Amino acid sequence: MNKLFPTKLSVLLEGIAQVTPALECDITSITLDSREAKAGTLFVALKGTQQHGLNYANDVAKQGASAIVWEKDGITESSELNIPQFEITNLRDFLGEISNRFFGSVSESLNMIGITGTDGKTSVSHFIAQAMNDSAVIGTLGIGSLDDLQTATHTTPDVFSVHESLVALKAKNIKTVAMEVSSHALDQGRVAGVAFDVAVLTNLSRDHLDYHKTLEAYAEAKEKLFDWAGLKAIVVNLDDKFGRKMALKSGGVIAYGVGQLTDYPEGSLVAVNAKFTHKGISADIHFAGKQAKLNASVLGRFNLSNLLAALGAMLALGDSLESALARLNHVETVAGRMEKVADSDVLAVVDYAHTPNALETVLKALREHTENNLICVFGCGGDRDAGKRPMMAQIAEANADVVIVTDDNPRTENPELIMKDIVAGFINPSAAVIEHDRASAISKALTQAKRGDTVLIAGKGHEKVQILATGSIPFSDREHANKVLLELAA
Repeated sequence: MNKLFPTKLSVLLEGIAQVTPALECDITSITLDSREAKAGTLFVALKGTQQHGLNYANDVAKQGASAIVWEKDGITESSELNIPQFEITNLRDFLGEISNRFFGSVSESLNMIGITGTDGKTSVSHFIAQAMNDSAVIGTLGIGSLDDLQTATHTTPDVFSVHESLVALKAKNIKTVAMEVSSHALDQGRVAGVAFDVAVLTNLSRDHLDYHKTLEAYAEAKEKLFDWAGLKAIVVNLDDKFGRKMALKSGGVIAYGVGQLTDYPEGSLVAVNAKFTHKGISADIHFAGKQAKLNASVLGRFNLSNLLAALGAMLALGDSLESALARLNHVETVAGRMEKVADSDVLAVVDYAHTPNALETVLKALREHTENNLICVFGCGGDRDAGKRPMMAQIAEANADVVIVTDDNPRTENPELIMKDIVAGFINPSAAVIEHDRASAISKALTQAKRGDTVLIAGKGHEKVQILATGSIPFSDREHANKVLLELAA
C-alpha cells in the first residue's frame, strides 16, 4: 500500500530497533513480498519454511526499497547494501505493532469480530455480514462487502495485508468486519495488532495436522484468539468439547447450543424445538430470559449452530435478540456451503466439507431432509493430512446409502495412492463406487438418484478449479451438477 503521507522509519521501529539520524528515511509502503518492493518500501524479511526472506535483500535494494528489517535466526547473515538494514530478534512479535504504527491502528475504529473453528467460519462471517449494515468479511471467499468481494489468497492474509485491507474497508464506510481467523494465522501472527472486539468459536475437530502435528497444538493455536487483549466478549459453542473449555474463561461469555433449556447454564443462547424441512430451519431462540422465533431458509442442523454463533456476535455488539433475529431470518446460504443446486425432485447439495467432522455433520444434517436414499460423492485432497482419509471413508459408509469416491484436488500427489488411503477405511470396500473423474462421479450420482433422494457433493464447495499435478483446470461442482440436472429434466 502506498501512503499519501509517509511514516518515518524511526517511528515504525521505536523500541524495536535504533534508527540513527543517518539511517532515517520515509516509508510509504511495507511488505513481506520482495516482488512488491519499490522506492519508499520497508521490506520485512522473515525466516520461512524453505528459505529466509533476507535472501532477496539484493533484489529489493535494486528495486529501490528504502530499508530492510530481518528476523535473526542465528544462521542468515546480511550482505553489504546501500540501504539501512536491521537485524531483530523475534521480529514476528513486533509485526502487529509495526502494522498499527504504519496503518494508524485502524482496527480500533471498527467493530472487529474474529471467527475461528475447524468448520463454519465462512458461513458465520457471511451470515453476520448479511444481517448487519455497513459490514464486510475477510476470509476464504474474499475481502469486502458481500456485493464487492475481492479474491483472497488465504483464509487470513498476511499481517500487513490484513491491516491494509481494514484501511481500505474503512475508506468505504464499513463499520463492522467479520474475519475468519485460521489456526495458521494465529500461529504465524497474521492477525497481530488487530483490535478484536468479539471472538467466536464454531467448533474444534481434526484438521491441519500436517502443519500442527497434534490436535493439542492445533487447539492451542485456536485458543490464542480467546485470550486476545481487549476483547469485549467471546461467543462459544457449548455443544463442542473445546467450546465448553473456552466458556470457563473470565469476562463476557455468550455460550450457545441446540437442545433443551435445561441442558445449558442459565442465560445461555439456546435454540429449542428445532424443525428441519425442505424450506429451511425454524426454532425458538432463548437468551437471558427473552425468547424470539427463528425462521431461516438455510439447510442443515449445523447451520442452526452457525446462525447461533452469528447471533451471539451480534448480541455481543449490543444488538437486541428480536432485532438481530429479524435480520438473520433473511440470510441466504453461503456459496458452496450446504448449497442447494437447483429445484428438482432430487435434492442436490454442494458443500465444502473436507474434514471428517464436517462430512459427518453434513451427512447427518441432510439425513433430516431426505425422504429416501442419501448419496455421497467425496474425495480427499493431495499433499494434505493423509490420516483423515480412511476416517472420511468410515463416515461416508456409516451415514450414506450410496458412496461414490472421486478425486478432490490431488495436487502433486498420485490420485491412486490417495484413493488407496481412502478405501482402506471402508468395512465393505466393494460397495463403494470408485470414479477418479470428478465430473463422471457427479453425473453417476445424479443419474441414479430418484425422487426423494439427496445427493451430497462434498469437498470443494465454491471452488471453480480442480488442482492437479499439471496445474489447475476449470471445474465447478455446482455448475456441473446443475448442467446434469437440466439434461436429466429435458
